[in-house]
Amino acid sequence: MGGARVSEMGFKVPSHPNTTSLPQDQEPLLEDPTRSRYSQQKPRDHWHSAYIIFFLLGIGSLLPWNFFITAKHYWRYKLQNCSDEPGPAGQDYFESYISIASTVPSVLCLIGNFLLVNKVPASVRILSSLFVMLTVFLVITVLVKVDTSSWTTSFFALTVGCVAVVSSASTVFSSSIFGLSSCFPMRNLQALISGWVIPLASTSHASPFTETTG
Repeated sequence: MGGARVSEMGFKVPSHPNTTSLPQDQEPLLEDPTRSRYSQQKPRDHWHSAYIIFFLLGIGSLLPWNFFITAKHYWRYKLQNCSDEPGPAGQDYFESYISIASTVPSVLCLIGNFLLVNKVPASVRILSSLFVMLTVFLVITVLVKVDTSSWTTSFFALTVGCVAVVSSASTVFSSSIFGLSSCFPMRNLQALISGWVIPLASTSHASPFTETTG
């Protein structure tokens, strides 16, 4: 029959021409069980807009954390005391404090995001995490112009707190974007993963340049 096909169990199943019009990499990884996606025309990414958006989202998910761990000379300069007195107790182990302040909140936020995945919409989790990261980096940018030599211990605690907040927001953002990409074609997931590589390369190339320019 022209409008139906016979399944392996002998039932007639309506055939839709749209199911075979898209290549395999254009098919979504997960189908929505609440409604049939084949009942309507699937949109095409003519200008690769969705691919570019997921690529940029992949860049934004890891870029904040990579800039934190790359600017180690900046943190050592800000944590030193200009009066030649000892700085904060954790100055020599600053990178270890950064790792702990990043890992522990990330695990907790990953568990929390898993529990709230069906209660809080993905758009709310994504936009709120982006807003938190933007706010923290505005604070860090303002502190660049502030003389912290007289309150290095407080600046050290503030920096570790900012790292914990940024890492938590980045974890929520990355996990939410990764889950959202499963509803899109597989090529968009590839764009998201490709975007994760850009912060690693950009920060590694920017580090020698910042060291030479001071």
